[in-house]
Amino acid sequence: MPIVSTKQLQTCKRLLFISPVALGDFLYLKTFLIALKKQYGHIEIDIWLDDIRCNSDSWRLSRSKILQQWMDTEGVFKLTYGCTDSKSAMQSHIEQAKLRQYDIIFCHSVSKSRQYSHIARSISDSAFIVSSIPKSASFGWLNKLFFGHSNHIFILNENSLPKSHHITDRYNMIFNQVLGLSLPPEQLMPTLKVPEAIEPITQSWLNGKFSDQEKQGKLIFLNHLSTNDKKDWKLSQLFSLIEKISAMDPTQRFIINVTQENFESVSVETEKFTTLTNTQAAVFTVNEHFFELPSLIAHADFVVTVDTAILHFAFAAQRPLLAMMRKKKPYWAPPESEVSHVMYATEGRGYIEDISVDRVFQQYKEMNSLS
Repeated sequence: MPIVSTKQLQTCKRLLFISPVALGDFLYLKTFLIALKKQYGHIEIDIWLDDIRCNSDSWRLSRSKILQQWMDTEGVFKLTYGCTDSKSAMQSHIEQAKLRQYDIIFCHSVSKSRQYSHIARSISDSAFIVSSIPKSASFGWLNKLFFGHSNHIFILNENSLPKSHHITDRYNMIFNQVLGLSLPPEQLMPTLKVPEAIEPITQSWLNGKFSDQEKQGKLIFLNHLSTNDKKDWKLSQLFSLIEKISAMDPTQRFIINVTQENFESVSVETEKFTTLTNTQAAVFTVNEHFFELPSLIAHADFVVTVDTAILHFAFAAQRPLLAMMRKKKPYWAPPESEVSHVMYATEGRGYIEDISVDRVFQQYKEMNSLS
């Protein structure tokens, strides 16, 4: 029996899903949230994605904004609470949420599960609150004390999953045991449909950056940065890879994806690089709308990226993909295939920058049958 009964869901008017999701998280989670909405069409589903850091870091506020744009586009979620830059702003969100009078609040977090349990109860005195918590939380001894604000806690039993399981298997088990939702295997993998209105923006950008009609070779999408230094590749490594690939075919075009806070610095270095090497490389960052990013990825002939949302978007768009990952949480890796390969950092400190350019280049050639 699921933690939240069918009767509770049938009588529920509003449900709040609390989770500090990143772009990759939401790509997979939305499958289950949308399925829940289809099964219980009367429920208004809201999402609290504020990571409660309450600072003005531009990367988190920018990511929150594009996440909310994406959530709005799905047409399923009634209200979203984005990241805030101060405690007073977060309190304003709590006051707004109180007015919604939620019947069910489902908290899904890892590092801040205690805080979210407390926030959930401050939002509603009467809501049925379920907190999905990490296995390691206080070794279970203090769960009743730490999560006294919740009606029920849930801990994923990883031992019941196959050793080589995917993140979708984890989410399927969580939503099944908490909300009674179960999807067949063929419905687990993510989809990402780009609105038609974005296509002219994408074509205009491509035409503006790669205007030489005699050099319209393969379009390669590259992403070397993440939100963690241990998962970053160096810009010098990326440039070296571009040189090696261009030496084989100078008509190939390269898109270097960055976030807005890195756009200026990477653009300056890229201009120096392209002037010196005469390669076709352009720097991209989301300008107005989130879907500018997946639209460009969908146009790419090949994607090379470190462990960030880009690899999941490429996988969802079924683009040939070479991903560089650390050997942690392998269930986030896309399934291996002829057009999808994960290269793990196995040397040095196990950081992504320890993966050599030659190793990536050789794998690229093999996947493109150029060796």
